Amino acid sequence: MTVVAPPKTVVNRCAVVVTPKQPMIDWTRPFWTPQEQQNPVAESSLYLIPTYDNEAEAIARLQTCHEAIFVAELSLWCRDPELWPRSRNFEVFLEWFSLQFHHLVEDLGQEPLAVQGLDPQFENQLRDALS
Repeated sequence: MTVVAPPKTVVNRCAVVVTPKQPMIDWTRPFWTPQEQQNPVAESSLYLIPTYDNEAEAIARLQTCHEAIFVAELSLWCRDPELWPRSRNFEVFLEWFSLQFHHLVEDLGQEPLAVQGLDPQFENQLRDALS
């Protein structure tokens, strides 16, 4: 039996997996559906970040983009920024989320990788449909 490895493409990004800790879970609780109340799950998100050589560099990279991640995570639950926590500095970010860094990001898909920005109007329509 011959095993053929899929073509590999290494992406020029690293990844960070962001998982809610208890403060984030507690903040989201008022927005839960009845189903989420019965079966709470702390789902992780994966974000591509600039490349790094060591964990200290990864943390430094994350410090420059943590607010965008924080806002993305909050907006999944509540679109009204007035209801978001006022303090969203890096220290609070680390209290609210656990992090897992991944240095290697490989694309094992067969089709070309497509990158597309979201049109703000489409993004609003998508949020409306998901809420």
